[in-house]
Amino acid sequence: MKKIFGINFYFLLLILLQLFGSYLLQPFIPLLHKQIWAAILLTQFAFLIVPMIIYLLVAKKSPAEALRLKPLKAKNWLYVGGVALLVYPIATFLGLVTNLFFHNNVNDLLQKMDSLPLWAFVLVIALTPAICEEFTVRGIILSGYKKIGIGKAAIITGFMFAVLHLNPSQFLYTFTLGIILAYLVRVTDSIFASIICHFTFNGINAVLAWSIAKANINIKNQDITSATLAMKISALSVNFFLAAGATIGIVYIIKHLKKINHKDSYEDKVVFTDQVKSILYKGIEYNKDEKVKKNSIISLMMAYSPIAISVVLYVMFALMPLYK
Repeated sequence: MKKIFGINFYFLLLILLQLFGSYLLQPFIPLLHKQIWAAILLTQFAFLIVPMIIYLLVAKKSPAEALRLKPLKAKNWLYVGGVALLVYPIATFLGLVTNLFFHNNVNDLLQKMDSLPLWAFVLVIALTPAICEEFTVRGIILSGYKKIGIGKAAIITGFMFAVLHLNPSQFLYTFTLGIILAYLVRVTDSIFASIICHFTFNGINAVLAWSIAKANINIKNQDITSATLAMKISALSVNFFLAAGATIGIVYIIKHLKKINHKDSYEDKVVFTDQVKSILYKGIEYNKDEKVKKNSIISLMMAYSPIAISVVLYVMFALMPLYK
């Protein structure tokens, strides 16, 4: 539990940096000249890459091992690309559901950067987050859950990925995307699988947003909440079936990737071994006194307490606009 607590505490520090790190960057603000793209690059580097480097140095971790810097095998490229494309209809549907309650402020932000050429727009919006966020979440954080089964690790790190964005309008689809990306990294044993998928997803959004901005189409107030009831039902229904089909496709691809990679990973072996030990020593485990059981529960609560604190901070941050 100490390793899990350590990685969860690292995540809490990242949340605190996201919330209060702007005070540390005050000296650099005049240099940005209100350039949003520069602010995005600066915060990605300062709040994700710098902490990652410090963590690797302090914990004396091998970057290649912690970040899974293994080349993506050629046989995996096509399947990873397929997942990247199938993620889009899922995210679209979940985005529509979220926008019933929260305005999509991401599009508002993107429209403020329409002066950038397309290549720079894609670099800032798609490539930079794909690298920085993947190294952080599917690299450092996921490696901290290597002794936990892929299902639990994917859900937990997917949840952390969603919270890290600190944006309620992005929560559902980033949560789902985080789960899928965690599976991709585990079954391919390469961080480049999630980077490619993440970059493709962000890239599609970036190209669409840039094209809309250049066409002078104002979408600031055009979300699903402004549509009629019939249009809402129609949009949600169509996108639900598209998302359901895409989900089936992704599940099939991930299972196939696991098969062709003969993926019996170290993490899976550890989990299986722990399960066998649990069965062999079942009698001993269940005959422990109440004090040991309570200590186990307390240890579990302590290990995940940083995530609980992060969620409280996230909720407080999400509710702040309501009281302004």
